[in-house]
Amino acid sequence: MNQQKIDKDKVQKGFVKSITTYRKHAIVQEAIASRLIAEMRWRCPEHHNSVLEIGCGPAVLTDKFFQFFDANKYLANDIVEEYAPILEALNPKIQFMGGDIEAKALPQNLDLILSGSTFQWFHNLDAFLEKCAKALSPTGFLAFSSFGPENYREIRSVNGTGLDYLTYNAHLRLLDKYFDVVWSEKEIITRHFPEPIGVLHHMKQTGVNGLPGKVWTKSDLKNFEERYKDLYGTELGVPLSYQPIYFIAKPKSIND
Repeated sequence: MNQQKIDKDKVQKGFVKSITTYRKHAIVQEAIASRLIAEMRWRCPEHHNSVLEIGCGPAVLTDKFFQFFDANKYLANDIVEEYAPILEALNPKIQFMGGDIEAKALPQNLDLILSGSTFQWFHNLDAFLEKCAKALSPTGFLAFSSFGPENYREIRSVNGTGLDYLTYNAHLRLLDKYFDVVWSEKEIITRHFPEPIGVLHHMKQTGVNGLPGKVWTKSDLKNFEERYKDLYGTELGVPLSYQPIYFIAKPKSIND
């Protein structure tokens, strides 16, 4: 399996800095959360005894969950401890669980494990999916979105750096070891910005500072802007592509 070189401390610091700006600027992440919830409404029960959300952030997916679903107990996990007051104010059933979930033991006999736009940061998704399968009840569900390798493709092309995203098919292969996939999908969502600098500001405002790379000089920034415009400039401005990938799955039977 492809091991991604993610600096989780840097990821955490980037999201802390974006607490006050994330919900305003994370338009694509909001749309991704809405799509996942819409598909869950066709396939998952409305009421759950116990739910674990991984990478809850400032409650984008959490908020949408409680519009259409209910839970007796809702554990909301994130590496950013500063999100706790936002989650706990949303619903009295929510209990915030801080820390790196990859390093924690998961609660057992869960009805649902839910995650939006988080698994791309994990060091070992294979091992974590196995933990999820063991933590779910036999009738439980895993529902999550992540990103594929076309995500931020313009940044990778222009700057030569980016996350080492797993493909949609690689996710399916990992899931098949522990889960039966009920539904899956991938898509491309493109946003346009007037100038390349707007792309960088947007990424910062949505917490994406955990990308590998060096500190930029003024000449680096100038070269980035010129190259971005040369390669991708249109009458609409410059694009930034997202490739959300979605999965809803059930743990395989012990007898499988």
